Amino acid sequence: MALVPLFPLELVLFPKAALPLHVFEPQYRALLRHCLLHQEPFGVLAIRQGAEVGGQAASFAVGTLAHIEEVSRLPDGRSDVLARGGERFRVRRRVAGAPYPRAEVEPLGDLPSAWYASSVVGDLRRAYRAYRRSVRGLGLEVPLFEELPQDPESLSWAIADHLLVELSARQELLEERRPLVRIRRELSLLRREATFVDLGLANRLIRPPRYTVN
Repeated sequence: MALVPLFPLELVLFPKAALPLHVFEPQYRALLRHCLLHQEPFGVLAIRQGAEVGGQAASFAVGTLAHIEEVSRLPDGRSDVLARGGERFRVRRRVAGAPYPRAEVEPLGDLPSAWYASSVVGDLRRAYRAYRRSVRGLGLEVPLFEELPQDPESLSWAIADHLLVELSARQELLEERRPLVRIRRELSLLRREATFVDLGLANRLIRPPRYTVN
């Protein structure tokens, strides 16, 4: 097991996803210095309860290693950081003795299994395109399907990253170790969200106008 500095955040970091951070708290400044000095990644865990700033936040046990790609240091000691998601891990034991959270972790890879049949990829493409049309109606943009990575593993993580769903659903995708189950869950979420958005837009369009009494 490896000893990893931990950075709890109110988000789920997926493998291969970009993570921009503004580091300002003293404990995470120390974490950043350690990672840069030793050229090590830090672990990102999504917060279940509590807040990012101050206090003690309760986090999920499964997270993602974040590999630092760029650092811009600011004059007052703060830093802007760009990191990228790497391997998933599971926390086995929290370790005290540093100014920032740490834990012993073990790798959490996918279980050996066959990847998707071409029909599943086709279903995924159609569902993603319908989802993209729906969220564009809300003024939100996600990339074209053709702009996403085409190898199956990277594609599954890219779609997970672009799903505008609740944190718990994103955490479930991160923890899923069976690739085909993960992609089927993504299909379900894409279809669900497209339907919810379309119904919301329809309700907004047919709702009678409001008049202000003055």
